[in-house]
Amino acid sequence: MDPTHTFIVSDLHLGSEHFCQENFLSWLDSLPEGARLVLNGDVLDDPDIPLSPEHTLVLDRLRDESHKRSVIWVLGNHDRNVELDDSGNIRFEQRWEIGRRLLAVHGDHLDGVMPRYPIFKHLFKFLHRVLVLVGFPDVHIAEYAKRWDFLYRVLNHHVAGKALQIAQTQDFEVVTCGHTHAATEIERDGRRYLNTGAWTEQPHYYISVNGHSIDLKTYPNGAVTAA
Repeated sequence: MDPTHTFIVSDLHLGSEHFCQENFLSWLDSLPEGARLVLNGDVLDDPDIPLSPEHTLVLDRLRDESHKRSVIWVLGNHDRNVELDDSGNIRFEQRWEIGRRLLAVHGDHLDGVMPRYPIFKHLFKFLHRVLVLVGFPDVHIAEYAKRWDFLYRVLNHHVAGKALQIAQTQDFEVVTCGHTHAATEIERDGRRYLNTGAWTEQPHYYISVNGHSIDLKTYPNGAVTAA
């Protein structure tokens, strides 16, 4: 068993105006010395757009953390082609495993819904822009899409089902994803699926892997979510 205390987050979306920077930096400050940090995809919102000075500081902080602790960046669909001028000791991976206990993948390759029906994605974006223009709250588009409850549940259950199939066929106890921005915990046939949501809305979620425990928790109170 890997003895290293590991913390996993996903979907920071640096570059998005909705990234909760202060909360994330506060969470980083709370990590114990020597703990491993896994960034499970979509750390950046768009690698082709320069970051603001404030968000550049967060990326610099992650690079600095990589000199003090193990930092793994699992690539997501938003940051698949990321190239940093200085990545420090950050390790870039397609997936991350902790023995047979846990597999971390971003989850975009498990999404057969949005690529198959791009009209819904374009519709969400169009309606989101219109509503913001007429004075509705400017939330992240994924948070807006959740108002379409049925369609969003289809996406979440699709990704979760594919992830649990991987857990079964590749013999992992737990598979964790991001991508859908919907914090979720599902157990089926002795396998668990955990989704860590996103840092573009509250509450914030992370996974703590410590000893025999693999827990999906909220920040800042650290409460373990219900199964």
